[in-house]
This record gives sequence, structure tokens and C-alpha cells, in this order.
Amino acid sequence: METLPIFLIKILQVLAERYGMSCTLEELTSLLTTVFNAYTPARDTISHEKEKQARVLDALLLLNNEGYIFLNSSSDESTISLKGLILVNNKVICN
Repeated sequence: METLPIFLIKILQVLAERYGMSCTLEELTSLLTTVFNAYTPARDTISHEKEKQARVLDALLLLNNEGYIFLNSSSDESTISLKGLILVNNKVICN
């Protein structure tokens, strides 16, 4: 089974929980706040928010290129693909 960094798995888990719905970059970044807070001290500056969004966007581009999600570049909305859903569910079952 292919392994991905924990941050990418967390993104897939969030999208899997919202299966059948798309998620904008801003929504996804907001939903991942607890993940960000675990690794960095909380800062509420606009530049920090943009930095988090850039990190999420980089991850989404990678996941899209690997076929784990579908990323609509015109609206920044993403949805999990069947391949991503299988990966997440296998990871949950194995743990």
C-alpha cells in the first residue's frame, strides 16, 4: 500500500468525511486548523492564514496530480476521488 505524509492523509480524511460535496480552499484550510495548531503556535495574522492556504493548495495540487482528488482550478473546489477514498478507508481499516 502506498503511504503518504500525514498532512496529505488528513486532507483526504476531511474530504472523505464530506464525500459527495466539494470543499473550497478556504473551507478546507479552516477544517484543518487543528492540524496546523498541532505543529505551529496559533497566530491570527492575515499572512499566516495565506501561508496555511498556500500549504493546503500545494498539497491539493499534489493529490490532484496523483489522482486522489479532483481539483477545480477555476473555483479552487476539491472533491475526493474513488482512488483517494480507497486509500483513506484502507488506512483507517489497517490502523
